[in-house]
Amino acid sequence: MFLMRILPGVLKELLKHVPTVLFDAVEWSELASEVPKLTKKLMQKEGFVELFKEQKTFLSPLNVELVESELKNETLSVNKDIAKRWLTLYFAQLFSPHGVFLDLRSHNFSNHNEILRWHPTGLWHKFSEPFRKGLINIYDGFYLGNEELYHQGLIELGLADKNWSAEDKAKLANLFKDQFGASLGEEMSFDLEGFRNSLVKITDFLLQKKVKISTDFLYLGIYLVLLYSSLEKSKEKLPVKQIYLDVRNKLIQ
Repeated sequence: MFLMRILPGVLKELLKHVPTVLFDAVEWSELASEVPKLTKKLMQKEGFVELFKEQKTFLSPLNVELVESELKNETLSVNKDIAKRWLTLYFAQLFSPHGVFLDLRSHNFSNHNEILRWHPTGLWHKFSEPFRKGLINIYDGFYLGNEELYHQGLIELGLADKNWSAEDKAKLANLFKDQFGASLGEEMSFDLEGFRNSLVKITDFLLQKKVKISTDFLYLGIYLVLLYSSLEKSKEKLPVKQIYLDVRNKLIQ
């Protein structure tokens, strides 16, 4: 697609696993305005220092240490504990009102005396509060068994309409559940290609319903793709529900 041709090389590399149909579901005017913002964030580190300070404090209770310098010559032994920490970090940042560092690729991490050290890149985003809270409602509804809250979250994300038929609401809800469905009763493995296919199905359905997604959802897709790219390498099955609930209990007072 045209967007990918005009992105800087470093961004093309970052986004190569993101299905292009996801970009097609965003209003072109919004998408075009995001390209220079993305470039400034990644190339010029716009807003980086402020978010770095906030997230360093916010994540420290989870034994995650943000470091400014690149982790040269530091190695990370990817095992189940590291995979759990990556997923913990993914969920934890959703509870942060300050923003989210999106680049969870494995080479940005090292392990040091039970502390996960992370050198985040300039790829970051701050979700709107309605979107962020809607996303938490989806996870809360899913893992706490509250169907009403789960469906409410989909509406708050701007993906579903309260006037849709029950059939359409159920179809979208089930497409989302397919991503983490196996995590309710058992440990779950992570497959990037499977997740990409799931994301394509969701986006195709939204296009059929003529729903134009927000840039928030686009960034969430990028965040998840980069998470899966690391978790897939671990080849570990994780207790996703328990990890989410542990993070929730620590961060919600």
